[in-house]
Amino acid sequence: MDNKRERLTSIETLVADCILSHQEAIIVRLIEQLESDYVELAKLATMGEYKANWTHREVLDYITYEL
Repeated sequence: MDNKRERLTSIETLVADCILSHQEAIIVRLIEQLESDYVELAKLATMGEYKANWTHREVLDYITYEL
């Protein structure tokens, strides 16, 4: 649990530092990369069937019930 709290604190510090230094673009790039990574993993996990409009629940249901 401490590790999770430490990670959350690190993320909060990063966001605060970015905002204070007017470097919001860093946050945007991080979110963009996370989204890209998620899409890549969703495509792999669904054997290429993933659609951009699927919710996370739909991805999990597909993996659970369709494969």
